[in-house]
Amino acid sequence: MARTKVKTADAGKAVEGGAEMDMTPMIDITFQLIIFFLVANDLTRKETEELELPKAVYGEEDKATEKDPRIIINILKPEDAANPPKIPDVKVKGKSYDLKTLIRYMRSRADMEREGEGQGAPSAIYVLIRADRNTPWQHVQYVMQVCADPTVRIYKMQFATTTSDDGKAAVAGR
Repeated sequence: MARTKVKTADAGKAVEGGAEMDMTPMIDITFQLIIFFLVANDLTRKETEELELPKAVYGEEDKATEKDPRIIINILKPEDAANPPKIPDVKVKGKSYDLKTLIRYMRSRADMEREGEGQGAPSAIYVLIRADRNTPWQHVQYVMQVCADPTVRIYKMQFATTTSDDGKAAVAGR
Protein backbone atom coordinates (compact mmCIF):
# COMPACT_ATOMS: atom_id res chain seq x y z
CA MET A 1 0.00 0.00 0.00
CA ALA A 2 1.16 3.46 -0.71
CA ARG A 3 2.00 5.69 2.20
CA THR A 4 1.61 9.40 1.83
CA LYS A 5 2.63 12.31 3.91
CA VAL A 6 -0.30 14.49 4.79
CA LYS A 7 -0.09 17.91 6.37
CA THR A 8 -2.45 18.31 9.27
CA ALA A 9 -3.88 21.36 10.93
CA ASP A 10 -1.53 20.81 13.88
CA ALA A 11 1.07 23.43 13.20
CA GLY A 12 1.69 22.09 9.69
CA LYS A 13 3.42 18.94 10.86
CA ALA A 14 3.73 16.14 8.31
CA VAL A 15 2.14 12.89 9.47
CA GLU A 16 2.49 9.53 7.74
CA GLY A 17 -0.89 8.08 6.73
CA GLY A 18 -2.05 5.21 4.54
CA ALA A 19 -4.38 5.17 1.58
CA GLU A 20 -6.59 2.10 1.98
CA MET A 21 -9.00 0.54 -0.47
CA ASP A 22 -12.53 -0.31 0.65
CA MET A 23 -13.18 -3.96 -0.29
CA THR A 24 -16.90 -3.93 0.63
CA PRO A 25 -18.16 -3.19 -2.93
CA MET A 26 -15.99 -5.99 -4.33
CA ILE A 27 -17.40 -8.48 -1.84
CA ASP A 28 -20.95 -7.31 -2.63
CA ILE A 29 -20.40 -7.81 -6.37
CA THR A 30 -18.96 -11.28 -5.78
CA PHE A 31 -21.99 -12.38 -3.77
CA GLN A 32 -24.36 -10.93 -6.37
CA LEU A 33 -22.61 -12.87 -9.13
CA ILE A 34 -22.82 -16.09 -7.12
CA ILE A 35 -26.56 -15.57 -6.58
CA PHE A 36 -27.08 -14.74 -10.28
CA PHE A 37 -25.36 -17.92 -11.46
CA LEU A 38 -27.26 -20.08 -8.96
CA VAL A 39 -30.60 -18.67 -10.13
CA ALA A 40 -29.67 -18.90 -13.83
CA ASN A 41 -28.59 -22.51 -13.40
CA ASP A 42 -31.87 -23.39 -11.68
CA LEU A 43 -33.91 -21.84 -14.51
CA THR A 44 -32.19 -23.94 -17.18
CA ARG A 45 -32.97 -27.15 -15.32
CA LYS A 46 -36.72 -26.48 -15.26
CA GLU A 47 -37.02 -27.75 -18.84
CA THR A 48 -36.20 -31.31 -17.83
CA GLU A 49 -37.83 -33.45 -15.18
CA GLU A 50 -36.13 -36.11 -13.11
CA LEU A 51 -36.77 -39.22 -15.20
CA GLU A 52 -35.19 -42.62 -15.47
CA LEU A 53 -34.61 -42.65 -19.21
CA PRO A 54 -34.68 -45.91 -21.19
CA LYS A 55 -31.35 -47.41 -22.19
CA ALA A 56 -30.31 -47.62 -25.82
CA VAL A 57 -27.51 -49.47 -27.52
CA TYR A 58 -27.38 -47.03 -30.45
CA GLY A 59 -27.85 -43.30 -30.32
CA GLU A 60 -26.06 -40.02 -30.73
CA GLU A 61 -25.12 -37.48 -28.12
CA ASP A 62 -27.46 -34.50 -28.14
CA LYS A 63 -25.62 -31.70 -29.94
CA ALA A 64 -28.44 -29.16 -30.01
CA THR A 65 -27.54 -25.54 -29.46
CA GLU A 66 -29.60 -22.66 -28.13
CA LYS A 67 -30.07 -21.49 -31.73
CA ASP A 68 -32.01 -24.65 -32.61
CA PRO A 69 -35.74 -24.15 -32.10
CA ARG A 70 -36.67 -27.03 -29.80
CA ILE A 71 -39.38 -28.05 -27.37
CA ILE A 72 -38.59 -30.53 -24.62
CA ILE A 73 -41.59 -32.67 -23.63
CA ASN A 74 -41.32 -34.76 -20.47
CA ILE A 75 -43.64 -37.75 -20.04
CA LEU A 76 -43.75 -38.82 -16.42
CA LYS A 77 -44.24 -42.40 -15.35
CA PRO A 78 -47.74 -43.24 -14.11
CA GLU A 79 -48.35 -43.41 -10.37
CA ASP A 80 -49.86 -46.89 -10.72
CA ALA A 81 -47.78 -48.81 -13.26
CA ALA A 82 -50.18 -51.78 -13.18
CA ASN A 83 -53.16 -49.58 -14.11
CA PRO A 84 -51.86 -46.54 -16.05
CA PRO A 85 -54.25 -43.74 -17.06
CA LYS A 86 -55.17 -43.34 -20.73
CA ILE A 87 -53.80 -39.79 -20.88
CA PRO A 88 -50.18 -39.33 -19.80
CA ASP A 89 -48.81 -36.78 -17.37
CA VAL A 90 -47.00 -34.43 -19.78
CA LYS A 91 -44.87 -31.48 -18.70
CA VAL A 92 -43.22 -28.76 -20.76
CA LYS A 93 -40.98 -26.33 -18.85
CA GLY A 94 -42.42 -27.58 -15.56
CA LYS A 95 -46.06 -26.98 -16.55
CA SER A 96 -48.54 -29.86 -16.91
CA TYR A 97 -50.60 -30.14 -20.09
CA ASP A 98 -53.68 -32.10 -21.11
CA LEU A 99 -54.53 -32.96 -24.74
CA LYS A 100 -56.26 -29.70 -25.70
CA THR A 101 -53.79 -27.35 -24.05
CA LEU A 102 -50.80 -29.32 -25.38
CA ILE A 103 -52.14 -29.08 -28.94
CA ARG A 104 -52.73 -25.32 -28.52
CA TYR A 105 -49.25 -24.80 -27.09
CA MET A 106 -47.58 -26.88 -29.80
CA ARG A 107 -49.57 -25.12 -32.55
CA SER A 108 -48.55 -21.68 -31.29
CA ARG A 109 -44.89 -22.69 -31.13
CA ALA A 110 -45.02 -24.42 -34.52
CA ASP A 111 -46.59 -21.34 -36.13
CA MET A 112 -43.57 -19.27 -35.09
CA GLU A 113 -41.17 -21.51 -37.05
CA ARG A 114 -42.95 -22.69 -40.23
CA GLU A 115 -40.73 -23.92 -43.07
CA GLY A 116 -42.97 -22.37 -45.70
CA GLU A 117 -45.88 -20.02 -46.11
CA GLY A 118 -49.27 -20.70 -44.59
CA GLN A 119 -50.79 -22.83 -41.86
CA GLY A 120 -50.31 -26.10 -43.75
CA ALA A 121 -46.52 -25.83 -43.96
CA PRO A 122 -44.54 -28.13 -41.67
CA SER A 123 -42.75 -26.64 -38.69
CA ALA A 124 -38.97 -26.39 -38.37
CA ILE A 125 -39.08 -27.00 -34.62
CA TYR A 126 -37.45 -30.06 -33.09
CA VAL A 127 -39.28 -31.90 -30.33
CA LEU A 128 -37.25 -33.83 -27.78
CA ILE A 129 -39.45 -36.44 -26.14
CA ARG A 130 -38.19 -37.53 -22.73
CA ALA A 131 -40.17 -40.42 -21.32
CA ASP A 132 -39.53 -42.36 -18.15
CA ARG A 133 -38.50 -45.95 -18.86
CA ASN A 134 -41.61 -47.19 -17.01
CA THR A 135 -43.97 -45.09 -19.14
CA PRO A 136 -46.27 -47.12 -21.43
CA TRP A 137 -45.56 -46.77 -25.15
CA GLN A 138 -49.11 -45.47 -25.69
CA HIS A 139 -48.20 -42.32 -23.73
CA VAL A 140 -45.27 -41.63 -26.06
CA GLN A 141 -47.54 -42.33 -29.02
CA TYR A 142 -50.02 -39.78 -27.61
CA VAL A 143 -47.36 -37.03 -27.75
CA MET A 144 -46.28 -38.09 -31.24
CA GLN A 145 -49.90 -37.81 -32.42
CA VAL A 146 -50.08 -34.29 -30.99
CA CYS A 147 -46.99 -33.37 -33.03
CA ALA A 148 -48.50 -34.95 -36.16
CA ASP A 149 -51.82 -33.12 -35.73
CA PRO A 150 -52.71 -31.39 -39.06
CA THR A 151 -52.73 -27.97 -37.36
CA VAL A 152 -49.36 -28.54 -35.66
CA ARG A 153 -47.31 -30.48 -38.24
CA ILE A 154 -44.07 -31.02 -36.35
CA TYR A 155 -42.16 -33.90 -37.87
CA LYS A 156 -38.68 -33.49 -36.36
CA MET A 157 -38.81 -35.65 -33.25
CA GLN A 158 -36.03 -36.94 -31.04
CA PHE A 159 -36.15 -39.42 -28.18
CA ALA A 160 -33.93 -39.09 -25.12
CA THR A 161 -32.23 -42.24 -23.88
CA THR A 162 -29.20 -43.19 -21.85
CA THR A 163 -26.44 -45.42 -23.06
CA SER A 164 -25.89 -48.65 -21.21
CA ASP A 165 -22.13 -47.99 -20.88
CA ASP A 166 -21.58 -44.71 -19.06
CA GLY A 167 -25.08 -43.39 -18.35
CA LYS A 168 -24.69 -40.26 -20.49
CA ALA A 169 -27.83 -39.00 -22.17
CA ALA A 170 -28.18 -39.68 -25.86
CA VAL A 171 -30.75 -38.75 -28.47
CA ALA A 172 -32.13 -41.22 -30.98
CA GLY A 173 -33.83 -40.40 -34.25
CA ARG A 174 -32.86 -36.92 -35.34
